[in-house]
Amino acid sequence: MSVEETAASEPAQEQPRRTRICRVCSVELNAASARCPYCGTRQFRYQPILGWRGTLICLVAVAAAVLITRAVIYSEQAHDSYVYYDGDNIGALLPTGWQNQLPSAQHGTAIVGYAKAGDPADSVQIQAVLDAGGTPHTRLLALHARLGTQPGVARGYLGLVHFPGGVADWSLDYTLDRVDYAVFMFDACSGAIGVTVTLSASSEGELGTLSTALPENAEPVCDGPAFSDRDRADPSLPLAPR
Repeated sequence: MSVEETAASEPAQEQPRRTRICRVCSVELNAASARCPYCGTRQFRYQPILGWRGTLICLVAVAAAVLITRAVIYSEQAHDSYVYYDGDNIGALLPTGWQNQLPSAQHGTAIVGYAKAGDPADSVQIQAVLDAGGTPHTRLLALHARLGTQPGVARGYLGLVHFPGGVADWSLDYTLDRVDYAVFMFDACSGAIGVTVTLSASSEGELGTLSTALPENAEPVCDGPAFSDRDRADPSLPLAPR
């Protein structure tokens, strides 16, 4: 008997069919059937894509994203709110909520210093000096040289910064102890008073935000008590421009 005849004489072995019981009428049916052919009941119920655990995780993630976004927006908008400081010797815009550091100086020099509550790394100091000597450029070069001898200082940009309206100040950036600094210098009151605005921040982005508003709006009172013997008790006396 040949191999072909032997194979033909043996009955073919059928693969066992996978079946299931209808969940309604208990009739045995093909496991792949979507509906029972007798009662028409759907065998596979719709299952949620995520389930209750996945839904809970998504809700937590969305809530966290909302909280983080709000925190970022509020931190960015913190410096969008300013209050005008109208002092006897210096006028300036200052971020709302910052605390006065109450600095003092001898006659001929006026200083205003403010810092963020709870984070003194974010600060502004405005110093106006009568007969400061030299030009803003030479004074800034002298500061640049002094910083070069101070350990831990990393000096950055040195040059002119132009503000809207055509105002330009000499500026110097540097970093010390993980705090970023920006110094702006200009002359005011027909060159009689030299002004230095020093900003500091714990991040470069925060320093950039402060630099867009504070230096441009810092002005000395040309006839203030720190620079002359004139009585400033009369509030009608105007604030002289640069």
